[in-house]
Amino acid sequence: MPHYVEPLFRPPSEARSLIFQITVGCSQNHCTFCGMYKMKRFRIRPVEEMLQEIAGIPHHYRQRVDRVFLADGDALVYPFAGMVTILESLAATFPGLTRVGSYASPNSLTTKSPAELAILREKKLRILYFGLESGDDVTLAAVSKGFDAEKMAALALKAREAGMKLSVTAILGL
Repeated sequence: MPHYVEPLFRPPSEARSLIFQITVGCSQNHCTFCGMYKMKRFRIRPVEEMLQEIAGIPHHYRQRVDRVFLADGDALVYPFAGMVTILESLAATFPGLTRVGSYASPNSLTTKSPAELAILREKKLRILYFGLESGDDVTLAAVSKGFDAEKMAALALKAREAGMKLSVTAILGL
């Protein structure tokens, strides 16, 4: 069964998804407006540990899983080869799997090439939840986002060109 380091967050649209926490915390945990992961030190969970959790899902439950959400705050930062292994294990374990989702920071999108994103999409990672937060560079700097609006838009476009769906968060009044 999955092991969680709480608190655990997921987008509302992932309410019916089975959650696997492949990272703990957020790799970009310095944004001043976000308190979701401040109590956690970021770490990547080992591939072997994740494969054991996936294999531990009871057989009678596997047929019912059609969506998986990879947590925590920035699971896309997971090293590419390990992410492929996890996605392949999910597809093999859950025959009805249609989609995998994950939060994606601008930092994690910089670590993946367009070709890598396309491969991840082929492996059923189909939707990324991306925190744009604001299109204003002054605001982005003030909240320590770490990227300007132009770079954030370019990273979002890179994901879209790889075939990923994006759910983008903009915070009004930030």
